[in-house]
Amino acid sequence: MTRPPLPSLSVLPIRPLLLGLGGIGLILGLAAGPVSGAIEAQGQIAAARDHLARAQAAAARPPLPAPLVAPDGDALLAAFRGRLEGLALGRAVVIDWAGLDPDPARPALPRLRTSLRGTADGLHGLLHALETEAPLLAVEEAELGIARAADEEGGRPLVMRASLTLRGVVVPPAPPPDAGGRAP
Repeated sequence: MTRPPLPSLSVLPIRPLLLGLGGIGLILGLAAGPVSGAIEAQGQIAAARDHLARAQAAAARPPLPAPLVAPDGDALLAAFRGRLEGLALGRAVVIDWAGLDPDPARPALPRLRTSLRGTADGLHGLLHALETEAPLLAVEEAELGIARAADEEGGRPLVMRASLTLRGVVVPPAPPPDAGGRAP
């Protein structure tokens, strides 16, 4: 008895098989599009949630105090002197001098210079108030030294000297609106 020969691939109809595989591939390709879109959307939603959380945290913080601002250099110097005198009033600090030094590279941010004398506590309190209370001043440079040594026998405290360089802000006033009577 002889066995009948097994069918080979050449005998089987290949076209329906290829069409079936092509159809399955097409269905998988069409299904992968929405899945990849959903994965991408999930990443965008996570990024948006992170951005929203940062924005809410920034909104919850208290606003920063405003810097010392004036329309010109003379007004800025007067405001600076007034601020120093107000802060020195309740502390053991004496203002020797205060001046304005224009900065050609940054005309809107002139340097304010001052020389102060006082106790360590008085100078510390004044510097802390300058940098943390409104209106703010950015201390660029501070040079500290001893003006007079302490005398324990005479009961005189140590007197320190502080030379400071700070930055103020000059914002010129806005020009008046055009008087031509026309609306823009």
